Amino acid sequence: MTGANKGIGYGICKKLALNGVVVVLTARNEKRGLEAMERLKEFGLSDFVVFHQLDVTDPSSVTSLADFIKTRFGKLDILVTIFFPPFQNQIWKT
Repeated sequence: MTGANKGIGYGICKKLALNGVVVVLTARNEKRGLEAMERLKEFGLSDFVVFHQLDVTDPSSVTSLADFIKTRFGKLDILVTIFFPPFQNQIWKT
């Protein structure tokens, strides 16, 4: 789950975990991602959420996450991405 440290991404991550789905919470900022994990632990979701740093604009970061998922889980069943590139406003204007 990209962009899961705040806002709609955090909400989706929480809802999935509350329903028993194991979620890999990712965030560009490791500190913010770990803080989101701590908030989710307060809901008793420690068994359903793991954190991994991810910057979707950095190929080595994406590769690191892919390797982590393959090693820890074997595969990815669901991908939820909350990513708005810096040029998003240009897209909506066209």
